[in-house]
Amino acid sequence: MTGRIDGLFSRRNLITGAAATVCLPRAPVAQERKIPVLGWLSSDPGSNPLLELLRAELRGLGYFEGRTIRVEARSAPDSKQLRALAQQLVHQQVDVIVTNGRAATRAAQEATSTVPIVMAPVDDPYEFVASLARPSGNITGLALQQTEIDAKQIEMLKELVPSISKLAIFYHYGETYYALESMAHKLGIEVLWIETKGTGDVERSFAEALARKANGLLIVDTGAFGADCDTIAAMALAHRLPAAASWRSDVPTRLLLTYAADNANLQQRAASYIDRLLKGAKANDLPVEQASKFDLIVNLKVAKDLGVMVPPSFLIRANAVID
Repeated sequence: MTGRIDGLFSRRNLITGAAATVCLPRAPVAQERKIPVLGWLSSDPGSNPLLELLRAELRGLGYFEGRTIRVEARSAPDSKQLRALAQQLVHQQVDVIVTNGRAATRAAQEATSTVPIVMAPVDDPYEFVASLARPSGNITGLALQQTEIDAKQIEMLKELVPSISKLAIFYHYGETYYALESMAHKLGIEVLWIETKGTGDVERSFAEALARKANGLLIVDTGAFGADCDTIAAMALAHRLPAAASWRSDVPTRLLLTYAADNANLQQRAASYIDRLLKGAKANDLPVEQASKFDLIVNLKVAKDLGVMVPPSFLIRANAVID
């Protein structure tokens, strides 16, 4: 009898032990850590030097692409395409959207009211936020004082070429800066507003400027023009018109002068916004900041071709001189 009880007891222990083994909690399985996804949206197609500057600044903050962050870059020159790309980024559940320019910011704003948007930069921030100190909703970032920048360019063009009396201002369809007229009039300059609807319309616009006897040229809203700025600058030089713009490209343009916000500084500050947002900050708690560093570039080769003498006092103010 004792043998039977001992046998039953042993079998019961075996069964209980097996059950206990099955019920032991499993060792935790390491989960793959989700890296943040950054969306980049621009109206300037092709490779963008601003995006490369931003990537470099992000690396300085510890965000290495493919390891600690993923960047989804999208660009298109057309507003309809930009809206579709913005919606695509939202559907991909990006954590932050960085927008380059007004059209891209508008497209992102229409696509989402929850994903944080960093303007990097825009000309007029008041199109998107009610207050710079306390931006509403999901948008913050960086702004240019573009009207002041363009007014400064008119002033410098007149300083270099006192004979300028009729200034053609090339502006993109729907974009005008009539505040510039008061500055021009103070300098004795008549403003000729030349609407240019982008690629394919430059030659017509230029013919209009020549027919109206323009003897100087300024390109505004350069973000919307993109690479067309190079075409306009080349045509201006061919017709011996001194030209200025905020356009910056990898290859020196045929502009007499360029005056623009320091792009490296802007992208450094944009990276700081991204970092704070990814760490939990809310967009409406981050004030919109304005550009504070500017570069003046003078092209002495163009000046020579135009017969313009650039005084040493002007060159001293330049951040870079092309000769």
